[in-house]
Amino acid sequence: MNLLRLSIQQTLGQIGMQTQNASTDMRSPRGQLSIEQHPAQMDFHSEPGELRIDSSAAWAALGSGPHMEWMNSIYSQAPGIALQGIARIVENGNRMAQIHNPRNAFAELAQNAFSNESSVEYVGPASNMNVKIQYEAKPAVTNIEARKADIQYTPMKPEIRYNPGRVNIYMRQMNSIDIQVTTYDWYK
Repeated sequence: MNLLRLSIQQTLGQIGMQTQNASTDMRSPRGQLSIEQHPAQMDFHSEPGELRIDSSAAWAALGSGPHMEWMNSIYSQAPGIALQGIARIVENGNRMAQIHNPRNAFAELAQNAFSNESSVEYVGPASNMNVKIQYEAKPAVTNIEARKADIQYTPMKPEIRYNPGRVNIYMRQMNSIDIQVTTYDWYK
């Protein structure tokens, strides 16, 4: 017995895709910056300080000061010198009165009578404190006038280039249906 046989074969379609991504090129040039700084206006003024040196005590100590001061210093010593002289006369009289002393007081007194010892001080004591120094500093006057900086900035536009992407769609395999009718022998 012969029978008919139906066979159907199908091939699916396939779509292919190729893509190219979009790209962006960006370049941003630097802006132009200009800074100008003017120097500050400065004015300084200072009066000279005052230096006072008083060396009158040093000159008086050397005996070279003013004549009246020198005479006054000698005159002020006179009462003390007179009292010392009276005390020396009394002491010498007491020594001469001691007859029982084996030492010869008259010879010693005669020998000391010609010594040039003077109790008058014609000069003063030498000292580094005799010179008086006084300095008076004057303040400095400062006037500073600041100047502002002049800043100029010119921005530059960025350079942008856009490259669009692409998509390519194509049929990689076409779809198809194959239908066949064939005879079929059941006993074969």
